[in-house]
Amino acid sequence: MKRTFISLTFLVATHVSAASVQEQMEQNAAVKTAVEELVLANHILYDQNAVDGYGHISVRNPANPNTFFLARSVAPSVVKVDDIIEFDMNGKALNGDTRTAYGERFIHSGILRNRPDINSVIHGHASPILPYGLTGTALKPVYHMSAFLGEGAPVFEIRNFAKPNPDTDMFVSSSDLGDALSQTMGLQYFVLMRGHGYATGADSIKKAVFRTVYAIQNASIQSEAMKMGQVQYLTPGEAANSKETIEKTIGRPWQLWSERVKNQ
Repeated sequence: MKRTFISLTFLVATHVSAASVQEQMEQNAAVKTAVEELVLANHILYDQNAVDGYGHISVRNPANPNTFFLARSVAPSVVKVDDIIEFDMNGKALNGDTRTAYGERFIHSGILRNRPDINSVIHGHASPILPYGLTGTALKPVYHMSAFLGEGAPVFEIRNFAKPNPDTDMFVSSSDLGDALSQTMGLQYFVLMRGHGYATGADSIKKAVFRTVYAIQNASIQSEAMKMGQVQYLTPGEAANSKETIEKTIGRPWQLWSERVKNQ
């Protein structure tokens, strides 16, 4: 299937706030909600085994589409509001923040810069996902909860974009590689990274978390089903209709996951 690369031309570096993340939270209720939800999402992703000591989630600044929020380089399970850094769409920390950032923040900047429909990005290395980036077997939706996988998740092959030496450390550690990953993702919401992990995108934090959790579940179910025989995947029509129906109800699992981590 042909992949389309969107150029997010309206995201020009016209203005970025000089206010700290804390100051923006005090001045803007939408920013406060986004940052607090971002912290909670980190804890949920860890609790749901979507990330471990590594992995991260970002959200576009609701007060400025040219910037996004992402934690400093700490384990997702311990992220706090004070750990959140604001970045521009080139992955540069703003407001004079010199704390160590995730080396793969370019996954987030690349996808957010090139996809106007995406406001939150997740990256992790969940083991059920990895075989599908290694074997040529497509990760495709086997049930309604993973209908967003559409006709199958594309695979990012870093060797095709690394210059001059294709033998990299497997990290998306530059703006160019972030753009290449976004190009591979095309118009889809989930992309595999060969020998590495996955990236997920959605228009909200809640939906990005939902898609991540159920993509991993899909991988486990698909792997088991393939051991038994011929797998019946969702047709494109079934996937489209199921996606529209199920994503109206994502508040339900979000409530479950939120209460679970808050009570721990």
